[in-house]
Amino acid sequence: MPPTLDHAFAPAGESAQDLWIERSNFNGVVLANVAYGTHMKGRRRSSGGLAFTQLECFAMATIALALQDKFNQMTFIDFRDFPGGPNAFTVIFYSTPVNAASFVIYTIMAWFADGLVLYRFFVIYDRKRYMLALPLLIWLGGIASGIALIISIVRSDDSFWAETSIKLGTAFWAISLGLNILLTSLIATRLLIARYHVRALMGVRYGNNYISIVSMLVESAALYSVWALAFLITFAQGSPVQNLLLPALGQVQGIAPLLILMRVLDGQAWSTTDPNGLREFTQKATRTPRNAVAKRHHSGEVTLPGLQTLGPTRSLIVFKDTEIETMYK
Repeated sequence: MPPTLDHAFAPAGESAQDLWIERSNFNGVVLANVAYGTHMKGRRRSSGGLAFTQLECFAMATIALALQDKFNQMTFIDFRDFPGGPNAFTVIFYSTPVNAASFVIYTIMAWFADGLVLYRFFVIYDRKRYMLALPLLIWLGGIASGIALIISIVRSDDSFWAETSIKLGTAFWAISLGLNILLTSLIATRLLIARYHVRALMGVRYGNNYISIVSMLVESAALYSVWALAFLITFAQGSPVQNLLLPALGQVQGIAPLLILMRVLDGQAWSTTDPNGLREFTQKATRTPRNAVAKRHHSGEVTLPGLQTLGPTRSLIVFKDTEIETMYK
């Protein structure tokens, strides 16, 4: 039997609050490592642009986590006896090159994640450029505030917790969060309308496989939105809980685009190779019998009873029996 643990062995001169903050900092990095495991599990074999995007996302997540773990080692092992303990070391040396580089990479991952959601929004809305105006301006504002935050962290004596850094950090994550919520709402609306037309055509038992609530959440990177909202609230309030959420936030930013890429590679994401695509299909839904079966001809054209030819398409919806299947040219 091991001996009974005695709280007298706890670090001398540190209060319960100090220890709680130290635990939150340490366990936050542990959560980041757990989130990184999702990158490993979620990788898919791919080629071309998707392979590059997937590799780029995974590489940034790996390098950022390695630097983050190194700073954690410095904090709790290499310089454990620094005056003031790990908490003081974290504040004073937050802008040290190892940790600053990790923060920069995570910031770039945030821009990348927001940009990918913006791109999916662009695709789902039939690549209409005028729809990009407001979201694009918000995204560029996020880049500007992110750059300003990095500069503030590097130059401020209190680094991440300086007054200027707190204001810029709140603006940066608020912009990112607001953009994700805006795009999530617009994407969800688009998909719900599409599902309505599919069900009007085929019946209520159709439209669940391709256009589902899960599809909406994954396509719009809602995972990042929820995590970022929790962090932003605790960060603005100065709660130590932010220390649990911040380290993993960077990894979650990488998981969101990874989930989208996984669905693209699995053939479950929305594709609009045909500019008319589902829009033309749903506009004529009321003229088609509910039990209609799509037919694909050798020429690549797709027809439905009562409809004109939809034309060749790389990704189309085929209705039969009780399921929706996606066919690829």
